[in-house]
Amino acid sequence: MPVIRISAQALERLKEWAEPLTDTAESALVKVLDAADHESSPAADRDAPTPDPRATRPRSGNRLSLEELRQPLMETIYEMGGSVRAGALRPVMRERLSGRLSADDLESLSSGEERWWNATRWERRQLVEESLLRSDSERGTWELSQKGASLVETSFEKTPASFIDHLLALPDVGDDADFDQARSGPRPAEL
Repeated sequence: MPVIRISAQALERLKEWAEPLTDTAESALVKVLDAADHESSPAADRDAPTPDPRATRPRSGNRLSLEELRQPLMETIYEMGGSVRAGALRPVMRERLSGRLSADDLESLSSGEERWWNATRWERRQLVEESLLRSDSERGTWELSQKGASLVETSFEKTPASFIDHLLALPDVGDDADFDQARSGPRPAEL
């Protein structure tokens, strides 16, 4: 197998074509070459839209998408004080996502880490690029930017209170008082 060396900048551009956790450097390069072939084809074929690498990525298995990891990740960092070491974040995120993680998500990669965590790290990178997480945090620390914290706070404000929160807020004046007041009609005879 031949070995090629590319600059860090070229590698970053190549990663734009890669599906995290699925593509290798070679498969991402093939996508780029396919797009180049498409562009150099006769004019009739060029009228067809160039494939967007993000739109053509197949979802394999039942894995959570990066988008599905975004909100829980940001909220967890926020709830942990806005800044957290990755090692402390990982078990909390795993617990938070426990009911949603599939066998595919829990699969161990060659690096030894579970697929969902690797995907979470990819999403972290995207959040840094969008300035929702700070890029200047200490290595290994994931920290919300002011913009990211504001976004999480806004989403909390829009989230309706749960049914349990509603029940806990009701005044209680005796056994089953909340439910007795809501009932209409005669009460059944006590035994």
